[in-house]
Amino acid sequence: MTITTKGTTMTTTTVTTVQEQVYAALTELGIEAAELSPGTQLRADLDIDSAELVEIVAALAGGRAPDGKALKEVRTIAQLVEFLERR
Repeated sequence: MTITTKGTTMTTTTVTTVQEQVYAALTELGIEAAELSPGTQLRADLDIDSAELVEIVAALAGGRAPDGKALKEVRTIAQLVEFLERR
């Protein structure tokens, strides 16, 4: 799977859990693994804007565009994992 955001292209490898997929996607975008925890705020802590979040979710969900209204409620990594698990 390939994600391009902030001018960076990343390709994720096969990982076993949704949380691992999210962490892999974020680290491949240049975010330090030490910054990642379930409570990490996507926008406030990692500076991920809504457009970038849509791109990340679409890539992790097999190219399916997410519901922007539902995605607006996703604020932390834990909430992102839960959102993806429901898809």
